Amino acid sequence: MKHLIFIISLFFFLPTEGQQDTIVVTDYTKLMVGTNQGGEVFPVTSLEEVKHAGFFINGIPEGILRICSSEDLFIWANGKLIDVIDECHYYKPQEFFHEVDTDTIYISFSTESSLAELKCELVIFEDLLVIRDQVFQHREIRNEFKEFIIIALLILLVFIGIIISSFPSRVSYLLEKSFTLKASAYEFVNTGFFTGASMYLLSFYSLALAFTGIYLDSLLSYGLFGVHDSLSEFILSWLQVAFGIFILFILKWLVISVVAGLFKFRGLKNYQLFDFLNFNLVLLMPILILLILDFVLNHSSQSLVASGHMIVFPLMLILFVIWFTLKFVNNSPRKKLSIISYLCATEIIPVIILLGWFFK
Repeated sequence: MKHLIFIISLFFFLPTEGQQDTIVVTDYTKLMVGTNQGGEVFPVTSLEEVKHAGFFINGIPEGILRICSSEDLFIWANGKLIDVIDECHYYKPQEFFHEVDTDTIYISFSTESSLAELKCELVIFEDLLVIRDQVFQHREIRNEFKEFIIIALLILLVFIGIIISSFPSRVSYLLEKSFTLKASAYEFVNTGFFTGASMYLLSFYSLALAFTGIYLDSLLSYGLFGVHDSLSEFILSWLQVAFGIFILFILKWLVISVVAGLFKFRGLKNYQLFDFLNFNLVLLMPILILLILDFVLNHSSQSLVASGHMIVFPLMLILFVIWFTLKFVNNSPRKKLSIISYLCATEIIPVIILLGWFFK
């Protein structure tokens, strides 16, 4: 009987021996602030209807950051993606300061719904064993986003090298006459849609535009292309978006072919797609270069890219419609009414639909 009582006593008292006190030093959910497009800071009184919020830390505090969320939570430090979690994670504050290399950091969080379930506390464990075994374990925080950018840029550079070496005349025209309003003989001879040059340029355009979309989506935490927890997910999502763009271009070619046949505009389908691809590639390249420079120069500080910069994409479509309309009118003997009717079916109405979706 004594042995039984002793065993029962061990059962009840041993767990309390292993328990430890967790002292909450600061509850950062009570100190949350938000930022608007102008960079102004305002206090956040409730996280229930907020998708993005954060707090400032000046200097490295003593303790451990305990961050918990029941759904996918993006964690940022001065605009740089640090981690994506869906449970409780522990971080040493030094990790955030090491990532951004500044004395003051803005740690922010974002989700697809709201931050109502967010917990972010600075805690201290009294049990040193817990600190050693649970918190100060070596954690390699791989920045899959950064790795994806490097790999994607290398692939795009390979495409550029192949296109420049294999199709120099097309590249020369692309750089010199993409915005001209005067039609040239080159356009009518070299505008075959399924030629090697067009397919390579279309593949590069699809990959470059998809990369730009994934980059901005991840940087601005829109979640349009889902949540990516690994490098393979980033690459798979990139290829899927690129393939979708490629298919949309094929559908555009089919629509233009049908409408051009109805209006009896022979050869116009290739000519129009040729100009569309040239025009948008030339506009996309500076955007891509600026994003790369922002990534390289601001890797240790807040990105200069803001949500307001997304307006550049609908502007590209609008500019092409205006430019191609002027070029078509200036170079076609057809009546202007026929030209406008044709453009409404192939360019203007699709652009209006896309703009409605974009600004919704």
